[in-house]
Amino acid sequence: MGAITRRFGEKVDCIVTESYIYAPVDLSLCKDVKRVKVVRSLWDTGASVTLISARVAKVLGLTSIGKSGVSGYNEGIDVKDTYCVHVGLPTGDIVTNIMAMEFESDEYDAVIGMDVIGKGDLAVTNLSDKTTFSFRIPSKEEIDFARFALSL
Repeated sequence: MGAITRRFGEKVDCIVTESYIYAPVDLSLCKDVKRVKVVRSLWDTGASVTLISARVAKVLGLTSIGKSGVSGYNEGIDVKDTYCVHVGLPTGDIVTNIMAMEFESDEYDAVIGMDVIGKGDLAVTNLSDKTTFSFRIPSKEEIDFARFALSL
């Protein structure tokens, strides 16, 4: 039940934070949970599901729970392995039992998709060409910029 705000000194074209990907275990029963720190996790409201790289899956020793098709970032549909994981957010919260799809990227080891983002509140502003990103989980209230504009 935390929140994070990141301020950038310029207007950015993507939001990237740290996160953790955990093997799917009962976290309350484990003291030494295997996890991978992901330094470059892209937050993507256009991704319906969370994605993890093959490297992360290999380091955690994950076993595929199935396959799923993905489209949008290249031509056609790619069929990729899916895994059950827990996602540790920079808020300190852990979202459990997320079906993450494998993907290939030279830039990122994880993409935080709407399956995780949709559990909280997200805002991105660009005042004076400087991006501010805020996220809190769980969702607490509606953020309505139009309402604020009417009161000015």
